[in-house]
Amino acid sequence: MVGGGTKTGFVSALKVVGVVGLCLVSGVVGGSLTQHFGTSSYSLSYADFVSIMLTAVSLLMTVLAIFLAVVGFLGWTTIEQKVHGKTEDFLASGFEKGGRLDRVVVEMIERKTEEIMFRGIQPVGDDDLNGNEEDKGDDGGAV
Repeated sequence: MVGGGTKTGFVSALKVVGVVGLCLVSGVVGGSLTQHFGTSSYSLSYADFVSIMLTAVSLLMTVLAIFLAVVGFLGWTTIEQKVHGKTEDFLASGFEKGGRLDRVVVEMIERKTEEIMFRGIQPVGDDDLNGNEEDKGDDGGAV
């Protein structure tokens, strides 16, 4: 068990040494090739130099735009997943007995029930309490 951690550490160190060695070898090969084949003199005009620089800048801007687009898409997906999870949690805990949403819904149902229950009912006047028949119509007071 203890040797397993040492083995993965050794493999990681071997990878780092390999990458550093490859970098050194590529530097030596590149330097020797430049000495033997790079002896001719090159001259760039100002227009060629500006053209190369503008091409490099536009390439960097393109790569940056693609990188930002990918990061933005991944960020939006992450935000969307978090909002979806929080909404589910809020609704699940809110509709439990005594939760915030449960109280709102119960109060609204009670209020609407009272409105529907007392719809069309008129207050009773003093004359109607005494039983005066003159206010009832031909139909006996039925609506």
